[in-house]
Amino acid sequence: MFCIVAYDMPDNRRRTKLFKTMKGFGMHTQFSLFECELQEPAFRRMLVAIEKIVVPKEDNIKVYTLCRNCLKVVRLMGVASLTTRPDYLIF
Repeated sequence: MFCIVAYDMPDNRRRTKLFKTMKGFGMHTQFSLFECELQEPAFRRMLVAIEKIVVPKEDNIKVYTLCRNCLKVVRLMGVASLTTRPDYLIF
């Protein structure tokens, strides 16, 4: 599944911790935004990892999931591109 994680956190330490955690799940494509392509187990692990960092009354985290059909209609402008894994692997 493809997902986008956007975050706004007032605490620098928590924001840095979330950034480092998210690097293990996806690509940092814009300021406070990650694009991830994950299988369901990894997606659940990511949500648990985020929940361990977030302070609910202070932080703003949004996780958007997009299906394959939704990805086909994403509008990209300028030099933008979606960070997806190819359908094949080269060994």
